[in-house]
Amino acid sequence: MNSVMLQLTARDPIVARDGRPFGAGQGNRMRGLGWPLPSVVAGSFRTALVKAHPDLDFSGDMPQQLMAIEVAGVFPAVGNELYLPAPSDAVAEPTEDSKAIKRVHRVTPQPNSGGGDFPDDLPVQPVMLSEDQSKQDFKPKPVPAWWPLKRYEEWLTTEKAELPGDWFDANFLNAAVQENRDHVSLDADTGAAADGQLFSTAGLNAAHLPRYRIAGSDPFRERFYEVVLSARVAIPDSDAALKLDNQFQTWHPLGGERRLVHWKAGGPVDGWTCPDRVKSELACATRIRMVLATPAIFAEGWKPGWLKDGLPVGPKGDRVKPKLVGVSNGRWKAVSGWSLQPLPETGRPGPKQIRRMVPAGSVYFFEVARGEAAVLAEHWLKSVSDGEQERRDGFGLAVWGTWSPHE
Repeated sequence: MNSVMLQLTARDPIVARDGRPFGAGQGNRMRGLGWPLPSVVAGSFRTALVKAHPDLDFSGDMPQQLMAIEVAGVFPAVGNELYLPAPSDAVAEPTEDSKAIKRVHRVTPQPNSGGGDFPDDLPVQPVMLSEDQSKQDFKPKPVPAWWPLKRYEEWLTTEKAELPGDWFDANFLNAAVQENRDHVSLDADTGAAADGQLFSTAGLNAAHLPRYRIAGSDPFRERFYEVVLSARVAIPDSDAALKLDNQFQTWHPLGGERRLVHWKAGGPVDGWTCPDRVKSELACATRIRMVLATPAIFAEGWKPGWLKDGLPVGPKGDRVKPKLVGVSNGRWKAVSGWSLQPLPETGRPGPKQIRRMVPAGSVYFFEVARGEAAVLAEHWLKSVSDGEQERRDGFGLAVWGTWSPHE
């Protein structure tokens, strides 16, 4: 595999559409997601790669060659540091006036003392606050959407049940600001909107992300970090025509409405390989955490299909068989899309089947039943989705850490 890092700079707000209908006779309001889906990034890059080579087109077996390219990302990066989405096992306790965060709790699997509707064939424990942590009832406050790598590796390896509220400093980032635009085409005779030509779109400002704990009265350069979007691509060595070198750069749309992004091959960003601190903790770990950095698609909904036989890691097909103890995840998200290749069920291009995604930030708690957790360091930000094409499209990138129970 020829692996190259990419840097994307958004010139325009990125339109990351959700699955609700939009278009002529379907609706006049486009609703957006909080971040582009991995398949959107993968599809845009594959198209950009062909268009950047004057001798290539989409005829013959080129679509099959493009689908074999592995694309991972995108994540924001500030300077040379990667940012990853907030893990769902972080619970923020507010102060008495609810204006700030008093403590950051680390939730873990707890004994199921009450009734629960857990699968009989998969005995798992609820992931929640311990009895000591929940002595004072509170409504959790939102945590920053994007965490810098250094804080992330600290969270993945800490044994502390709670951290002080000021642990979230100004280096954390909030979610991308959504920009709404109204579009209209005026009838020259009446001066009113032409029939069916009044609609709105929602785009994400992915060039600047708001910093956490910075007041709105501060200057723009203090309130926002300028970010680039980092991605990793790997092209099979057999595809000599799709050669990608460090000189690659082009302008190409990402997402809907043809919003332009500058794509270029760039140097490595800290965070795409497992940090040394995490490596050393995994070397002797018997309890491990898996945090999804991108939405994952599993054959059994929220449950990975590889739980039965173990997760294949390493070039020799070595497997780590983990025993699932608990899961902290949000509601499933839907993903579909349009296939330019003929679909098996119809024999022609058309809409893809809707699939359920486990959202990014979901945390899976395991105990190692077979194998060594140390090899998971080589699987850092690699896909854990079940389907081969989903893995190539970047669904289910995961990072690994350790955990310890607390009461």
